[in-house]
Amino acid sequence: MAHQNRLANTHVLVFGGTSGIGFAVANMSLSYGARVTISGSVQPKVDDKVEKLRSFYPNMTASNIVGIACDLSDTDNLEPNIKTLLDRATETGKKKIDHIAFTAGSLDGVPKVHDVTATSALDGLGMRFVAPAIIAKLLSTGLYMPLTADSSFIVTGGTNTYRPMPGWAYVAARGSIASGLVRGLAVDMAPLRVNIVIPGAIQTELLQPMLNRMGAEGTEKMKKDNSLMKAFGQPEDIAEAYGYLMRDRFATGSFVTSDGGRLLVSPEP
Repeated sequence: MAHQNRLANTHVLVFGGTSGIGFAVANMSLSYGARVTISGSVQPKVDDKVEKLRSFYPNMTASNIVGIACDLSDTDNLEPNIKTLLDRATETGKKKIDHIAFTAGSLDGVPKVHDVTATSALDGLGMRFVAPAIIAKLLSTGLYMPLTADSSFIVTGGTNTYRPMPGWAYVAARGSIASGLVRGLAVDMAPLRVNIVIPGAIQTELLQPMLNRMGAEGTEKMKKDNSLMKAFGQPEDIAEAYGYLMRDRFATGSFVTSDGGRLLVSPEP
């Protein structure tokens, strides 16, 4: 039989879908004929990105591209906020989600070892750990996603966990928590598939403020030091990793790296 397009007519929800990797995952999913819901922190930006995606696919039904705001930084109201999003995206379970890609994140408030506090050490865990944990809890009910191997939940890690940059010890720790969560959830939520994508340095809006601080010379050095390709990855490249994990019904507990060979780069002699 002919090879099946496993994303056609599926429903993909992308957390962090208004920029960078998340926006590219949404775009990739649409190109395969999926119906896509994107989420971001504020509705005006979500609406703008929905219109941009619709402009890429003018012949596609407008309702195939939907955007719903959800503030993941509001830790006190995280569970009700995510539940409201899932209720709206699925019409309270009537139109289930087939795949979730969690790409939301921030590089704000990264503490250094000499000035870390109990509070700053915990900063960032709401986004990288608590939010995916709550999503998993809500998915486990079966109301929002079929609990089968046809469905998947994909989170995002980073190569910094395995090769930390100077000053990023606590970012590395957050990534290791996400990795452990994926392994545990893959066991506890089977046959629903849970996987993680591990990006290298990807040229996104999230990375740009750091590059601005580094200047042109520092940016070129970072490219050479962090990739065998001597370049930054592009969001549309790494989006394919998420697409693979959605389509491969035998992939669970998997760590898929798209880093340009960062973990293989050796210091220059």
